[in-house]
Amino acid sequence: MKVLLPFILGMGAAMSSASPWMSPHPLQAEEEAPVALLPFPRVVQWGKAVRDVPPSSFWKIATNSACAQVMQSDAGSMLTTACRGFLQSLGDRPSLSKDRPITLSLSLENVPDLPAEGEREGYHLAVDARGVRISAPQPGGLFNALQTLRQLVLPGRDKLPCCEMTDWPAFLVRGFHHDCGRNFQTMESLKRQLDLASQLKVNYFHWHLADDPAWHVQCKSYPQLNDPQYRTRDKNDTYSYAEIRELFRYAHERHITVIPELDMPGHSDYFVRAFGFPMHSEQGVQALEKLIDEFCDEVPAALCPVFHFGADEVSVPNAEQFVERISRKIRARGRTPMQWEGPWDLPVSDSSIAQRWVQGKNPQKAESITSPTIDSSIGYSNLFEPALLVRRWFFMRPCGAEKGDEMRLGAIFCTWPDIRVEDKSRIPLHSPMWPGLCAMAERAWNGAAEEGDSLTVVLPPPDTEANHAFSLFEKRLVSIGRSIFANEHFPYWAESGWSWEVTQPVPDAEADEARKLMLAGGAPGELRRIPGCSLYFRTRAATWSLGLFPDAKPGVRVWVRSRVIVPEEGDYPFMIGFDAPTRSNRQYTGIPREGEWSQCGTRLWVNGKELPNPRHYQNAGKNRVAEPTWHTAEEERPISDDDIWWAQSPTLIHLKKGTNTIVIEQPYAVPFQSWEISMIPVRE
Repeated sequence: MKVLLPFILGMGAAMSSASPWMSPHPLQAEEEAPVALLPFPRVVQWGKAVRDVPPSSFWKIATNSACAQVMQSDAGSMLTTACRGFLQSLGDRPSLSKDRPITLSLSLENVPDLPAEGEREGYHLAVDARGVRISAPQPGGLFNALQTLRQLVLPGRDKLPCCEMTDWPAFLVRGFHHDCGRNFQTMESLKRQLDLASQLKVNYFHWHLADDPAWHVQCKSYPQLNDPQYRTRDKNDTYSYAEIRELFRYAHERHITVIPELDMPGHSDYFVRAFGFPMHSEQGVQALEKLIDEFCDEVPAALCPVFHFGADEVSVPNAEQFVERISRKIRARGRTPMQWEGPWDLPVSDSSIAQRWVQGKNPQKAESITSPTIDSSIGYSNLFEPALLVRRWFFMRPCGAEKGDEMRLGAIFCTWPDIRVEDKSRIPLHSPMWPGLCAMAERAWNGAAEEGDSLTVVLPPPDTEANHAFSLFEKRLVSIGRSIFANEHFPYWAESGWSWEVTQPVPDAEADEARKLMLAGGAPGELRRIPGCSLYFRTRAATWSLGLFPDAKPGVRVWVRSRVIVPEEGDYPFMIGFDAPTRSNRQYTGIPREGEWSQCGTRLWVNGKELPNPRHYQNAGKNRVAEPTWHTAEEERPISDDDIWWAQSPTLIHLKKGTNTIVIEQPYAVPFQSWEISMIPVRE
């Protein structure tokens, strides 16, 4: 198997270079960076020297008096955990004769160059001949600096670049969400997720604990809520209060605040099965008030300052009364209520944090936010495929703002595996959770002056700062995938350096003539040059018909063409895909039949020779789903790796030495198809 060189060439007329999107940090600092940092620091200067990194036993941790005092308090557990995590990241290696002791100094003090909004989590970090010095006004800043220090240790863990940086987040909330109400996650798995997220400076975990299949929280007041007979999935799985408190404390030690969500009055089929009456009835509200009291009695407000009560995707006759009564109960227990905000949700209480979730073609507008708001509208990991998900979070801005304030709090990146999952370890693979979270962490930490919504469907042209910034980010993303996420599913492959010639949609009746022209080097009309390996013509309605041709109707097709130069003849690996199901309603055109690239008539040529799909599928030709599967038996059939093209091994394509021409024909066959193309060289 060959590895593609980075000079993969496209051809065609250059697109307009107009693109207002600018990087929030100087790209020269990123170009000069000797190691991948994510999020990238706001201000950094790189020295020319590097320091040898001795084994952990050679490190001495020193603190100033303020820091030493905090280390002795409950808050000190966070700093102790961060120091331990850094030392463990050095790995076990024997000491060498050249090893010298090194001092890591931690100081709680004012940092002159930090802006006012950076005092809560900002820091200053310096590495030079004297050692490593970290200072911050608050413990959270010291924690964040230690995560940066972990990333600064170069591959091989024997060199540390000299540098000086001042860093702070643009947004207060940089969170991730996991739905454990539909698919129960073990404590071990959740702790692993918290460990990884904290290294990206993610500081909130939204824990969705109850949904239609089950109430997974221990219930002392109403034990029937934990009775397996009322559950439809994971029937014997319940989080005890001891485990819940343990996870809250575990998260706190990693500078992460847990937001528990007990969805009410919607997503509550289990409640009706267990009680015989709905949540919004008087009996139901009384039961919910008792359940809220029980949870708050068991989990102290110091660990759980925010309580999310859902209130989404439901219509009840007493909507305003329900919201005010539940939010009043939560406030009475010393917590801030939080709700989903969307067109199918109950009204958001004046005292609640709003979590916007409806995704679409247009970004959130900062001026439309008039109450404390968290943005979850940019992209769910279960809806998009890897490239589009990463593009959206990289180029779009949380809350439509350059940086946060008291109303625009930040972002929470969501994973909703609605469909029953048989092997829970495949969730981050089928829903590209970690690449998406990395992109969210980058943007929510750094902010951006300009909205880049239009750049998510069509990447910016090569001669723009936006394109250069994305290319540099991809390099960091892939590097972080190999380091921090080395033992995790991380389905992402860099797109930069590739481009396609793309036709306009051609009616099926004219396909034969268009095909002849494309294979002969001509074209059925004007071609557009589109950067990137993945092309989106029209995603399905569940993802708001995003794409180059959003108004297209089935009965047309496009052709794309590119040229690849390789140094020698051989088999080269590509990730290739043309449609995949959403992991929420599983709509899609199905697993290809043997020898075919899709169930839509996709065709692929290399150097004029048509190639059949060499892959063998266990369920070839099956799993075509035209209608959403919510609340149907189909929702209980797990998705397999056969359904998800990025969950499969690369496809080997034979290329000759020198220039090779690739042509793909992609029909738009049915309305529930996600009309797209991905052909990504595996360059590792």
